[in-house]
Amino acid sequence: MISHVGKYQRIRLLGEGIIEDYLAQAVGPQGVEQTLVLQCLRSDMAETVGFSEMFLDTAESAARLTHPHIARVFDFGEADGTYFLAREHLDGPSLRTLISLAAAESMTLPATLCARIISQACEGLAFAHDLTHPETNQPLRLIHHCIRPYNILLSRQGMAKVVDFGIDQFRSRWTPQHSIPLLRQSMYMAPEEIKLGRVDRRMDVYSLGVVLYELLTLHKPFESTSEWDLAQAVLSEPMVPAERYRPDLPVALRAILARALAKEQDQRYPDCRAFQADLEEFILSVGEPVTAQQVAQLIQQLTASDDPTLATPR
Repeated sequence: MISHVGKYQRIRLLGEGIIEDYLAQAVGPQGVEQTLVLQCLRSDMAETVGFSEMFLDTAESAARLTHPHIARVFDFGEADGTYFLAREHLDGPSLRTLISLAAAESMTLPATLCARIISQACEGLAFAHDLTHPETNQPLRLIHHCIRPYNILLSRQGMAKVVDFGIDQFRSRWTPQHSIPLLRQSMYMAPEEIKLGRVDRRMDVYSLGVVLYELLTLHKPFESTSEWDLAQAVLSEPMVPAERYRPDLPVALRAILARALAKEQDQRYPDCRAFQADLEEFILSVGEPVTAQQVAQLIQQLTASDDPTLATPR
């Protein structure tokens, strides 16, 4: 393996697939080193007609997203024969790791903290959904398509950020199905996506609602064990009521989950801003402020014996 891609030095492989993720470093002005994540299109995929262009188009769209709750893309292009995207590295865990650690400790995550984390993800997604072209002012109609617990990351300072905007859709579209944990992925797909119908920003609302369900309950919303049964459940069966796993769940949060996870698009939140507004109203109704320091303390408590810089499980 070539250790360098242009000015970036690859340190450690974080994830494999048609896009390979590396922990990397770049030397900036005055010799200051910057740690980041370098995402490289696998060499054999780059040789496939059109793949490198699609990858760069995806990277260009992601680079337009400058928001506190979206991981920043610093650079993209081609160097030393490798197509790459360089994005911000966060020093904390993904929500997938947070959920797994909390479940292992039989710990219930505070409802208001869960609401604030998802509210921040809503804010980042809403910015992307509303983004327009800087020259034409026309809507770019960007949708993440693959909101999952592993691509919402937390910093050690208690900030939630959405990562891999567009990149995970690229991965899931072109990676051979046998190498994808299909059951886990289908869990987050909106019914209209499974039916191959018209999708819009409400698809991200649904997927983020599933993530909120998991944060609150530490369980999956469906009990199906096969891919086919799960797809049918998403389309036509009710989810396991969140209060079965968490009887103390406030009524207001149950209502928020019900609307975010409505099977019919028109019954769902119309966008992430409306979703966020209800989450923030719930937090206010509790009467106790939720601070970044509280989120940071939760991260510290759960990851005391865990290394969040390891590859994020998908």
